[in-house]
Amino acid sequence: MNAMAERMEHSVQILISDWLFIDGTMDNHVQSAIDGAVFDEEGDTDDEAEDGDGPDDEDDWDEGPAADTDAEPDSIALPRVAQLGLSVRQAGWDQIPGWPRDAAGFETWPAPGQVATMTLTDAQWSLVVFALRHWAEVDERLSDAEGAARSRAIAADIEHHLAEQGWAGA
Repeated sequence: MNAMAERMEHSVQILISDWLFIDGTMDNHVQSAIDGAVFDEEGDTDDEAEDGDGPDDEDDWDEGPAADTDAEPDSIALPRVAQLGLSVRQAGWDQIPGWPRDAAGFETWPAPGQVATMTLTDAQWSLVVFALRHWAEVDERLSDAEGAARSRAIAADIEHHLAEQGWAGA
């Protein structure tokens, strides 16, 4: 994806309950990227994308930003996919009004059927769709057919809305 396409933005109207599912998926994806256990769209970890090794290089699973436990958290360089995933989560927090301040607030929020319009860059939407598909496969391997189906349905809905806007896709 070129730099111009990465900055292009598209808006999608989405159920807030689906966005909460995406937010949780992105949380899992970001943490896995930080731990060095997630692949990008080309099948490489962030380390592999830089050093050219393939996903079968076992050394890449042991490397990662969390290896230096003496470093200050702010000084640890996050993998690109983690940075992008965090930007997706931040966009949701910024664009969706009424986020509860505590766990009890989520008992009544969002209202059933409540929607929001989310605007993300092409790169962010590509990561959302990729992560939803990736975690659907994980859910399937863990015999969570319902979670896998929901991930795939949300990804398909997003792709459909983006395709209507001329989005090139993941």
